Amino acid sequence: MKRDPRDTTIAPTLAGAASADGSGANQPLTLLQKIYTQVVPRLAASRVAWLMLLAILILCSASLIAVHICGRGLLWRQQVHILVGFAIFLAALVPKPRQIASYAYLIYPISILLLMAVLLARAIKGSHRWFILPGGVDFQPSELAKIAFVLAVSWYLRLGRDMQQLRSLIVPFIFMAIPMALVVIEPDLGTALMFPVVLYAMLISAGARIRHLVAIALIAVAVAPGCYPLLHRYQQQRILSMFTFSKPTAHQLNGNLYQKQQSEIAEGSGGINGQGLRGTTAIRHGLLPEASNDFIFAVVASQFGLVGGLAVIALYILFFSACLEIADQSNDVLGRVMVVGLSTMIITQATINIGMTTGIIPVVGITLPFMSYGGSAMAADMLATSLILNVALRDRRSVTRTGSSGRG
Repeated sequence: MKRDPRDTTIAPTLAGAASADGSGANQPLTLLQKIYTQVVPRLAASRVAWLMLLAILILCSASLIAVHICGRGLLWRQQVHILVGFAIFLAALVPKPRQIASYAYLIYPISILLLMAVLLARAIKGSHRWFILPGGVDFQPSELAKIAFVLAVSWYLRLGRDMQQLRSLIVPFIFMAIPMALVVIEPDLGTALMFPVVLYAMLISAGARIRHLVAIALIAVAVAPGCYPLLHRYQQQRILSMFTFSKPTAHQLNGNLYQKQQSEIAEGSGGINGQGLRGTTAIRHGLLPEASNDFIFAVVASQFGLVGGLAVIALYILFFSACLEIADQSNDVLGRVMVVGLSTMIITQATINIGMTTGIIPVVGITLPFMSYGGSAMAADMLATSLILNVALRDRRSVTRTGSSGRG
């Protein structure tokens, strides 16, 4: 099959260039060479890639500014997290999306085993969510499980099964139920809530009947009250606080509602334009728990005010819009479903986090993509973005061609 002479989005490989002068022919390319000769030209030629990278760059920059005032030593560590995440981002763009997804049925069970193993690990802050690796590095298996879940469902749906049949929904729901249950046990209610939202988005994009999905959702809602006693007491109190309209007691404000109160105080103190790079005194003195992690949005709002908070929300909307464009242009079922799943995962996570820090929903504990301090979360966010862009760069319609207008 002849190569399209108009397609200039892929630069010649080093092996091909070397063979032109008779030296180094048939030498395999290293990973760095593939990134330089294949990935970088595609990124440079893609409009949607520029939009997504711009959004990520600004969000990561805001993260560094906010983390700087949250504690000593966090800034340089977050810089390392971002650099490692970006390296993962570039490396994951080299193989084709189908090559990566073909390992889904291997990655998924590994992620499940890790979720089971972390329940036996030492509890940190009352939860079994992290492994402490040599060198003091934290690893959170649920971050890998989210991506493994999306890959497994995407690989299952790739054959274009008739998703309008109710029985075709059984396997995807099993893929969701296992990691979701293990994450709830950790406990990590915020991450667990993402799984059904992501699954529903993927099934809708694959052609599932809305009435089937609505029926399943209604059954889940009917069963949910029976699961309430299984929640931890602090989780129950946070949920009840959303339906309590009386003035909170001093005990509540110093207990289960303390984080919510301090977050709202920090955001309100920023006003319209914010208090500048130093942020509020409360944040600098550690009065807002998990300021660098789950409540990083409150730090940004205190620094840059309402304007900064709205700018962050606009960047997530820009990111998600670019993802929807990629999914809409993809002709491949696997690529479309994968993009929908991963992008829904990121935007749902951002929505829950911002809603939590602003007091709209209960505090459930979930990171803000590309901004919260942490290596596992940053690596997962960058990997998800890379897989999304990989689908776009392999689709000719998603790439802006240069030099192929045919004008003499």
